[in-house]
Amino acid sequence: MNKRKGLVCDNQKYFSRFLNYEFKDDFSFDVYRDFEHLDHNDLNDYSVIIFVVYLEEELFDLMKVYKKEIPLIVCTFNKKILGQLQQVEDIFLVDSSKLRSQLITDMKYCFNSLIND
Repeated sequence: MNKRKGLVCDNQKYFSRFLNYEFKDDFSFDVYRDFEHLDHNDLNDYSVIIFVVYLEEELFDLMKVYKKEIPLIVCTFNKKILGQLQQVEDIFLVDSSKLRSQLITDMKYCFNSLIND
């Protein structure tokens, strides 16, 4: 089985370590902490983009990687940011403050919903 390629934008690398550990059999993740080094021309190589938002200021970085053709999952620990992003229709939101078992279930649902052929 071929692994899908995912891009994780996580400036603290906390959530990306979780993803790499839990979904290593299905995905090969590239992780970026610094979005200035990200080649935006290569975004089409990815099956999914996972963007982790810790602070409101990071929403500007989110717009740098957002492309309508690539499924986008936004994960945040911040309830205020979750509320603000619920109005955006074409992204999937994950509350990262949930228990690990619930996060795994939520991420499996996201992956199955967004990228299954």
